[in-house]
Amino acid sequence: MPRIIVAEIDSTEQRAVAVDIWRAANAARRRNATAGRIRRVEGKLAAAELALLAHYGPRPAGMLVAETYLVDGVPLPGYGHLSMVFVDPAVWGSHVGTEMIRDLQSRDWEGLSVWTRTDNRRAQRLYERTGFTDTGNRSTLRDGEEIMQLAWARD
Repeated sequence: MPRIIVAEIDSTEQRAVAVDIWRAANAARRRNATAGRIRRVEGKLAAAELALLAHYGPRPAGMLVAETYLVDGVPLPGYGHLSMVFVDPAVWGSHVGTEMIRDLQSRDWEGLSVWTRTDNRRAQRLYERTGFTDTGNRSTLRDGEEIMQLAWARD
């Protein structure tokens, strides 16, 4: 099994690779990567407080973006929010997502939150495996899909 290496994204080239991973994961889930969505992801990566890129052996395989958690627009010190977590479908099941989240959990965050679609069981299993629990909070996206919030707290 190849080694998984997780490191902070620190170059334009790495951000472009992260966008490619995002596109591949969305294509596998039959989600449309419109020009507007691509620009938003590129902008989010360029402005990210923390962006990680994972390699599975030599292959770029996953990307994660995290930021300070906001409560009514006010930063909550010590708490983070995962705004994007994507793994290349070619390596789904290889624990790339787990390693990226474990890397994030090893940092200074006391707690983390994430939202995911209620029908995305793959993501829910990843978050549950890394200690996240369902908060019971639900919301509906503009496209009508329901999303759920999960949270993790340091013991």
